Amino acid sequence: MKEHKSLSRHKYKFTDKSQSAGGIASTVLAVLAVIFFCVAVFRSYMARGDGGREIGFLGLVTLFLSGLGLYFGVNSFKEEEIFFLFSWIGTIMSAVMFVGMGLVFLIGL
Repeated sequence: MKEHKSLSRHKYKFTDKSQSAGGIASTVLAVLAVIFFCVAVFRSYMARGDGGREIGFLGLVTLFLSGLGLYFGVNSFKEEEIFFLFSWIGTIMSAVMFVGMGLVFLIGL
């Protein structure tokens, strides 16, 4: 009897809401920023700290992607009738990467 009852339960979603396009873009850009950061750290490690321009370029790309992701993420909260899951994820990840890379550049000055 319990088995029949659990089979008859369905989860329905009675809404027309969808995920925010800006939130998804923000999350994708944040994930790309994390990937570029990891590549920069790995390349710097392999070069024993003597990465030069390549590592600097990867750092600038990371800073740019995270800044762009932060912009899209914050603007995605202005949309109506959407779910904000990806907006929150993308905004927080982008903000952490942006502040982190900004600190790395300030330390390097």
